[in-house]
Amino acid sequence: MNNSFLVSSQSNPSGELLEMIDDFLDAFTPYEIEIGSQLVLYFDKRSGAYYFNCHLDGNTLVSKCDLEASIDSDDEDEIYKLNRDITEDKAAYKLMEQDAFNGRSFEDLVIEYDTTYREQKPLKVYGGQHRIRAITNTIRESGNSLHGIRVYFHLSREQKVEIATVNNTSIAVPNDLLDRMREQLLGSELRDWCQAVGLLAQGEDFSDRRDQVIPTVRIARTLIVNYYRGLQAQDDDFHQPVVCKSGGIDEDYDEIRKQVGWNDPGLLEMGRQFARLHQLQRQRVNEREQDKNAEFARKALSLSIVASWAYAAGLFQRNAEYLRYHYLLPDSVSAPADPLNAKDLSEARLKGTDPDTYRGLGTRNNSTELGRMLEVFLVLATRASKKRITKQLANAAIQSYEAKRATYQANKVLGRI
Repeated sequence: MNNSFLVSSQSNPSGELLEMIDDFLDAFTPYEIEIGSQLVLYFDKRSGAYYFNCHLDGNTLVSKCDLEASIDSDDEDEIYKLNRDITEDKAAYKLMEQDAFNGRSFEDLVIEYDTTYREQKPLKVYGGQHRIRAITNTIRESGNSLHGIRVYFHLSREQKVEIATVNNTSIAVPNDLLDRMREQLLGSELRDWCQAVGLLAQGEDFSDRRDQVIPTVRIARTLIVNYYRGLQAQDDDFHQPVVCKSGGIDEDYDEIRKQVGWNDPGLLEMGRQFARLHQLQRQRVNEREQDKNAEFARKALSLSIVASWAYAAGLFQRNAEYLRYHYLLPDSVSAPADPLNAKDLSEARLKGTDPDTYRGLGTRNNSTELGRMLEVFLVLATRASKKRITKQLANAAIQSYEAKRATYQANKVLGRI
């Protein structure tokens, strides 16, 4: 074993891990070793991972750090990052860059030494990518300062996700990024499905924040869960779409995920039709002169729309005519009108019941809002003579839902007698 480091008597690193550490010390000379000290190989009981705390100079980090760290090392999965996207326009980043310019020594950059992909950049960054970018942008002026790293070795998939999650959670990372990392741990099926149906471009990953174009993991999960809830519902059920949780474990999604046939023709067609609705909704709103509202353009990605539309698609699998009307919604109006008629949905309300602050259909995610929005799609496909969304139809759907809800609640009370 290399005598440049000590191993705790309470730990028992494998021979393979020790070889990897030797490779790291052959390739890099941490400052501690330069001055004649020894490193200590620490063991994290929670993750079962081994790491050093040490220091490398800025030039080394700039040339050898990989900001595109991924969960897998195969060519197909390299592009699916564990990190957040770099946001250089934020005020906090600008302050960080100014600190780097003034010679700040940053600490606790979280890195894995991994030569299995992009070998020329073996320091895979799991925490601190903004600091690395700030060092990179200022190193010519700031000089070659030392920076502290925590470098891990020989991590499994589970350890990578767990360590990246912990290190991003500590800096108020968006829930959407946590969802993306946890979905990567489950597998690539949801992402592959979204690429296959056109919700993501080939090679594209989910957004790690709310976006006008690219769906988040939460949106994709909500689409899948509600399609299966509708598919499995009884005709006489009081139908209730749901929105998947974000930033934590969603037990409904985990259970339904086990049942999903990712290549099922009905599921694939549902995804393609939703992608078509989303794309046309954006196009129509963005190309017109009036009511060119960003929220109208992304209306299809509103979680209440996603949940209710997908539930209806699942429910209508048993009736080809209703399903055809449901999928023809993008063709129901001509330009410049948008298929979801977002403006009229925003003005729909139940007089005498909804408060003045109510912002119309498709804006909130509570159970009542989801039920009302589902009723819009049910009425549209099963009752409307003109198959397009209007304010009259939206108001009628609200009244229809409220009547169904009152009956359902009354039956629940009567059932206890």
